[in-house]
Amino acid sequence: MLEKWQAYKKYIIGAAILLAAIGFFFFTQKQEESVVPTTAIAKEEPVKSTTKEQEVVSTKSLIVDVKGAVNKPGVYELAPDSRVKDAILKAGGLSSEADVKLLNMAQKVTDEMVIYAGKVGEEGLAPVATAGAEAGSTDSSKVNINTADVTTLQTIPGIGAVKAQAIVDYREKEGLFTTIADLSKVSGIGAKTVERLTEHITVE
Repeated sequence: MLEKWQAYKKYIIGAAILLAAIGFFFFTQKQEESVVPTTAIAKEEPVKSTTKEQEVVSTKSLIVDVKGAVNKPGVYELAPDSRVKDAILKAGGLSSEADVKLLNMAQKVTDEMVIYAGKVGEEGLAPVATAGAEAGSTDSSKVNINTADVTTLQTIPGIGAVKAQAIVDYREKEGLFTTIADLSKVSGIGAKTVERLTEHITVE
């Protein structure tokens, strides 16, 4: 009898342990399913560039050669969009021999130009590019003596106000020039002057 009771007791204890194990298993499974993930998945966002491309503005200076009746002839550096008057000031201003009427102080300066300040009694040179400075220059850079007015004609090297007016008067009286050589027919302009001006003028 005692042996049967002990066997029955062992059976009950074993069954209780088994039920406890099954209950614990189901309890842990439920707990795992109810756990909410706390780790957020980080989304990769494109990095926005905070830098912007900036345009580089060219501030190339102009180099000009100032000659003639100025206090300090020489080669000078000028800011872009400078005028003849700025170049003259860089060269110390006009000397006492200079004839201001022979210069167009308002004319824009370009790189590699020669600015000649004429003296009283001579025909001054307006600012012009040095010969050969622009090897690729075309007729578009030359002055058309058939259409240019008095002011434009004075931009031709060696042509001042008097000769410019003489050219206009000749056109009105004799008609347009047919060749550059015809310019020598204008009073005060000789063949040698025309030869020197050939690279600066044109007829169309």
